[in-house]
Amino acid sequence: MNRLRKILLSILGEEKYLSLLASSFQRLYKTGRLGKSYQDIYFLKSIIREGYCCIDIGAHLGYYTLELSRLAGHSGKVYAIEPVTKFFYTLKNLLKKKHIQNVEVYQLALGGDSEYVEMGIPKVDNVKKFGYARVMQSNMELEYVESERVKNEKGDDLFANLDRLDFIKCDVEGLEVPVFTSMLKTIAKHLPILLCELADKNERIKLYEMLLPLDYKVFFLENKRLYSLNVYADMGTISHNHYFIPLQHRERLKELISQQS
Repeated sequence: MNRLRKILLSILGEEKYLSLLASSFQRLYKTGRLGKSYQDIYFLKSIIREGYCCIDIGAHLGYYTLELSRLAGHSGKVYAIEPVTKFFYTLKNLLKKKHIQNVEVYQLALGGDSEYVEMGIPKVDNVKKFGYARVMQSNMELEYVESERVKNEKGDDLFANLDRLDFIKCDVEGLEVPVFTSMLKTIAKHLPILLCELADKNERIKLYEMLLPLDYKVFFLENKRLYSLNVYADMGTISHNHYFIPLQHRERLKELISQQS
């Protein structure tokens, strides 16, 4: 796979390679055969309704963004947040090519206190890893081969004027808690479903305890069913993706929540 990747990059260059990657994913996704690694994207059709307002934080090449756009429909809205320039423009071009009108893309980082952050793309095993792009200060032991300075915003400032908010997906390589902390007022106002990647148990506990006053509970997805997760338990998780769901959405989704949880 790495050899094929290097050949494509050498022939196409990064811009066309990323465009090919984004378009190829959309074609493969439509076959329904991408497998368990993408179960959370396929599961969106069970939880997203026409007219929903959704936020995709760490949109990358739009894997979640385009499906959220399709499900929310013309009466819905998707805000995609992607700080890295090359991913931002790849996504913008893909949306333009597909004539998608209900998505707004921001080139920003969210969370933290500084006005700007340094985003980097590292090299792992001598291969440039586009999917590992992250705030460099959060993981300085990696060898970064590319970096850029990106404007940083607080989520509560960016989304202060939303009339509704139903769903947030957040995948920002370990900085999910600071991102949600920066938009806690927005979350408290709208009580959206949160889907985020939290591999670290302590981070899951932090987010759970932050949302506890808002009556959120934590779930993971397995075989198209939601199972409750005890964030304090000393056990490995089946998935690093976790659903933080408030009462109003738990009642709506009760048929999808396992009674064995």
